[in-house]
Amino acid sequence: MTLTGILTVLWYSALPWLWLIALMLVIFLIPQVIARTKGYGFTKPGGIGSKLLPPIVAIAALYFVPIHTQSSIAYVNTWVDWMNLIGASIGLGIYAWLVLHPICYLKNRKA
Repeated sequence: MTLTGILTVLWYSALPWLWLIALMLVIFLIPQVIARTKGYGFTKPGGIGSKLLPPIVAIAALYFVPIHTQSSIAYVNTWVDWMNLIGASIGLGIYAWLVLHPICYLKNRKA
């Protein structure tokens, strides 16, 4: 398969999810930009919310990702399926931290 063929398949696979990707990008960028104008950096203390909520989001994603993809946890049979589910859950946990850390920084900075 050629590179353009691979890119075409990837494009058509991502096409139904472009609205979600754009929404997640906006939700990520707004707190980052606002916090960085006020002196935020990844090494700054974020607060208790940025420590507790991302692992909760990652664990909850183990249940909600199959539901969102109109599947079921019963269909996660092979080790590849489990690795994809765990990878998606870890990715959502990291995303939650990237969104919540600057928000908690701004909240604690005002207190």
